[in-house]
Amino acid sequence: MKSELSNRLGLYINEVYTEFVLGEPWPMAASLPLYLQAGYSYQCARLDGQTCLLMLAQEVEQVDSATRLKKHIGVVAKQFKGPVIYVVQETTSYNRKRLIGQRIAFAVPGKQLYLPFLGTDLRENFGRSDTLKDKASKLGAVAQQIVLLKLYDRWDTQQAALAIAERLAVSKMTVSRAYGELVAVGLARLEVVGRIKRLLFTAEHRELWQLAQPFLTSPIKKRVWIDEHDYHQHAAQLRQLAGESALAELGLLMMPKNKTVAVSYRDGASLKKLMVIHEQVRRNDQGVAVELWKYDPAVLSARGIVDGLSLYLSLAAETDDRVVIAREELLSDVWNRDL
Repeated sequence: MKSELSNRLGLYINEVYTEFVLGEPWPMAASLPLYLQAGYSYQCARLDGQTCLLMLAQEVEQVDSATRLKKHIGVVAKQFKGPVIYVVQETTSYNRKRLIGQRIAFAVPGKQLYLPFLGTDLRENFGRSDTLKDKASKLGAVAQQIVLLKLYDRWDTQQAALAIAERLAVSKMTVSRAYGELVAVGLARLEVVGRIKRLLFTAEHRELWQLAQPFLTSPIKKRVWIDEHDYHQHAAQLRQLAGESALAELGLLMMPKNKTVAVSYRDGASLKKLMVIHEQVRRNDQGVAVELWKYDPAVLSARGIVDGLSLYLSLAAETDDRVVIAREELLSDVWNRDL
């Protein structure tokens, strides 16, 4: 019989992994020492192709130390040839650190999932938690990209997380975390079909935009200035117009004195290291502003200009009346032209 704790664990893990299936109670539990029978219940499960054993604590909070738990798991592991996962409803930050220090696979449903045999360490901010929604947490870069792909009608519900990861040049785990964030704030839900985990949005087009806005942020991580010589030398890598330059190219502003371009933060670091681009301490009339974005602007852009919605978000802090007005016109144009 499946316990409430194991069911909560199933919901939590299914936000991250394509395949997590709860099985039957472990029949060998009856042959364990009495203290292990009294302190835990045991249930088989299948996680990403591996057969695992859930060691479900009977107490609400962690009672035993990490050192003692490791000994308990060692006894169980002599009879179960596979990963053993300790599951408990509550534990302290101190105990979590000790569990990780002992490399004990454990789960606190809705709060933390540490599976060293799969290279997984998810914390509170990635779980299905009402706290996330209540605090209007901001989405991470990949989750924001996924929302924008959906708004541009470029989201394929049938596509596997691995294909999305390759498309966005991130890991499958990062995409799974992004799925969890979107579910947690109520913008999407997950549907598991076979081995494929599908992300289904709860709204479309303008309704989705309105719902998502509280969770979206400017894609700009940092803005630096380089001289025009460096810009022209590496123009092929710095080809995405952004900021006021993008607004001007779209006919919403006069062309500014200084060009602004965008590149992903990772690419910006590589350019600086490999091509010896020198940042300027201060802006000058010949300098070029380079926005280092949290995600690759090229994924969503067209015609050498960053996409309209990302551009709109990147200008949120602007106070210049010209830019504020142009920003609102931009959003109107995006809805009329692109969406």
